[in-house]
Amino acid sequence: MPTAFALHAQRLAAAIARPLGLHRLSSRTLAFIALVVTSALWGSNAVVARMLLDGISPTWLAWLRWLVVIVILAPFVWHERAAIVKALREDPRDYALFAVIGFAPQNALVYTGLAGTTAINMGLLNSAIPVLIVAIVALLQRRAPRSFEAIGVALSVVGVLLIAVHGDLRALARLELSRSDLIVLAGMFIWAVYTVRLGIREASSPALSFPAFCFTAGAIGLVLTMPVLGVDVAVHGWPRPSWGTVIGIFYLGALPTLVAMLLYGYGLARVGPVQGGIFTHLVPVFAALFATILIGERLFPFHAAGFALIAGGAILCCLTPTPVLSSARESPHA
Repeated sequence: MPTAFALHAQRLAAAIARPLGLHRLSSRTLAFIALVVTSALWGSNAVVARMLLDGISPTWLAWLRWLVVIVILAPFVWHERAAIVKALREDPRDYALFAVIGFAPQNALVYTGLAGTTAINMGLLNSAIPVLIVAIVALLQRRAPRSFEAIGVALSVVGVLLIAVHGDLRALARLELSRSDLIVLAGMFIWAVYTVRLGIREASSPALSFPAFCFTAGAIGLVLTMPVLGVDVAVHGWPRPSWGTVIGIFYLGALPTLVAMLLYGYGLARVGPVQGGIFTHLVPVFAALFATILIGERLFPFHAAGFALIAGGAILCCLTPTPVLSSARESPHA
């Protein structure tokens, strides 16, 4: 039975689609449009966050982003409050683990790396996630990667290294990798672990709906991040965000998180996760476009080469999807 959150999302989608004439399009075409818009929203996340980091710390940015999310979700999951309390009593450690690897703490790590690199680099490294998922699943299942997977992983690793050394392959011999890019990559690896665990969770008929799960783990993530906020306040004082920063934080929570979650779920339900997952490789394209137009970042040939290698490797990996990777409920927020 649809949740109140899903029903509101369906009504909102119908209200938007009818004036634009989108209701005349086929379900598959609408799904592809939804996935493209999702990629654009995720691409904008890197650019907007990079702009905001000039005036607020990475930890505060991640914490406030998720505060927006849970405040918006609260009225839609209120009817599940008893189920939420029961779930926390039965398995608090599992929800705490999800909170660490998929919510505010993970976001804070990525934003820490983003503070020292570019939105373009973050968008490109985002494309490594499907390949990291393949590698993690192979380790969990204790099996060697299939031929296409092995080739895909190798190509993507080369692409990631090319971006990490900013196109200077001689830096590999000197082990001169960008520290900030490596932090972002570590955040992407943690996200890949979260996605695999989430796929396993969703396949096991969980007690909570996905919105209630996000609310619960998101709230725990806020609590777990508070000690780091305390250190930040002790060192730098309380943040004093401008109105522009406040608007940007609300944007990150409402659109690249919640709206993208709805659109991604809509698209995957209609075209499947294998085809839907390919659209994640539009994220760096949009990130590069927005970063070039809005904050004046520059594109270099190594960006294009790294993206081609990472995306090509991921597509090869998707040619032989595993049951976990093919779950109809893949992680819908980034």
